[in-house]
Amino acid sequence: MRLLLTGAEGNFGSELRKQAAATNAAAVIAVGRQDWGAIDEKIAAAELVVHAASDLRTSASLEPHRLLDSNLMSTATLLEASRRHGVKRFVLMSSCAVYGEDMRTGEDSLCCPITINGISKHLNEKLVAEFCTANGIEYQILRVFNTYGGRDRFSIFSKLKNALVRGTPFTLNNQGRMQRDFIHVSDVAAVVLSLAMGTTRHRHLNIGTGIATKVSKLVAMVAEQFPGLVIQPGVAQEAEYSRADTSRLGELWSGRFIGVEDYVRGTFANEVAAERSAGPDQTGTADSGGH
Repeated sequence: MRLLLTGAEGNFGSELRKQAAATNAAAVIAVGRQDWGAIDEKIAAAELVVHAASDLRTSASLEPHRLLDSNLMSTATLLEASRRHGVKRFVLMSSCAVYGEDMRTGEDSLCCPITINGISKHLNEKLVAEFCTANGIEYQILRVFNTYGGRDRFSIFSKLKNALVRGTPFTLNNQGRMQRDFIHVSDVAAVVLSLAMGTTRHRHLNIGTGIATKVSKLVAMVAEQFPGLVIQPGVAQEAEYSRADTSRLGELWSGRFIGVEDYVRGTFANEVAAERSAGPDQTGTADSGGH
């Protein structure tokens, strides 16, 4: 299987490439930011496209054109290239942000995104579905819940780590009332590779553990490991509850997910210790993390 992967240098992309190489599951054609000008050359040999590129850094209020170019026009470019080169299958890495504040997350639930990220993801979903249906390309849309681990720089775990390494306060928004479905990036990659090797049984599929963890409980786990963690209160507009309905995923995947508690006590604690020894090299404020 020859798989073209956008966002290949990101956290998920790096993990997918590592697992594909270790298992010989697929020959990955990596597409990074610098490769979009040569997308026709890259995609010519691909049987399957996994579109994971996403811009989470650019501000809609400061650089709206750049944001739309990164998150929407890149999808259009990739779809048209897929048609030109006869790609058989297209997988879009979407997000639970498309559900907005709705606690119902069955894949057939109405999508009501409330953030720019969620709205752009939902528009990408619509674009992929309409284009691929019209052009005879098999497609699948994967709605990933709150990813952490690996080279993560955006989740609550990354922000907690930064606070511990730098010795700065961690801002716990809304008393940590929010509940999130946290899934390790290695589990996401394993699920996606497994799905890529099979047939498409569901057009839309949630990728999560089906378990909601309260943010205050997660922070308490970290504080138990690191009693010196300084926590300060904050307020932010965030969805209260997010948990994947994994009914469909359960039909296709029977693997064991990495648990949040195991991660905190193992990998997370070891990484904090290692980065403290090496010295702080990151900045950033901390909150509960989004989808």
